[in-house]
Amino acid sequence: MLLSPSLAVESPAWLLMKNRREEAKQVITRLYGEEHVQTALAWMEPKKQPSEAEAGFSTEPAESIWSPKYRLQFLGALLLSCTQQLSGINAVFYYSGNIFSDAGISDSRVGTLIIDFINIWPAFFTGVLASRFGNRNMILWGIAGMIVMSIGMTVAFLADVSALSIVFTALYVIVFGVTLGPLVWVMTADMFPDSVRASASSICIGANWLCANWLCNLIVGVGYPYLADEFDDWSYAPFTVLLIIFYVLSLKLVPETAGKTNEEIQAEYEERRRR
Repeated sequence: MLLSPSLAVESPAWLLMKNRREEAKQVITRLYGEEHVQTALAWMEPKKQPSEAEAGFSTEPAESIWSPKYRLQFLGALLLSCTQQLSGINAVFYYSGNIFSDAGISDSRVGTLIIDFINIWPAFFTGVLASRFGNRNMILWGIAGMIVMSIGMTVAFLADVSALSIVFTALYVIVFGVTLGPLVWVMTADMFPDSVRASASSICIGANWLCANWLCNLIVGVGYPYLADEFDDWSYAPFTVLLIIFYVLSLKLVPETAGKTNEEIQAEYEERRRR
């Protein structure tokens, strides 16, 4: 944490917006190498052209983040936050000891250690997979994968096959760790244009922590034991239903952002608003 500020760089796009072209070139050189400077500049500098304002994508810093043109972006960001927090992953983290105890492992600490271990390493592969398959596809595949795993967990609990329930629980955490866990933060920033990205991302992340994270964590943390008592082996069925709903909504509200310029992303939102 102490070394992070020395490694961080300013956004080249923001530097160009402030007419600090030389600093932008230095940052691009540091990030991508000197041979890619002109390519990166050609990719980013059209954001400053007057024609963009005519197309409806103004980069003026004074542009209001509460403009109706950003409503879909805010809805998409909020949806991703809710999906992340209400996916059922927190129930696994909080009550992994109980889940593994029900699966036949007497020492609850073993289950907790297993979950903690497999939650760490999947995120290291997220960047490579997202670059190849796209952020939106990864999110959708992640939700679909968690639906399958939650159904598998329920079937394993009903059939009383402890080994299978452990496998499905572990896969549940792995799928989350490589998709929804890290990509929600990336996509939240990608959804907004440079002119409002900092403010909009701050609001969305703040809302995530205050409402989605804190509130949903409280609901899941306090409510899951009652779900487990009431539904017994069906305790993950409510999360399965929620994930199905989130999958359908994500198809409508979450665009692809990987490999696209900011203008292309905003153009897709504009097209969606006209439908």
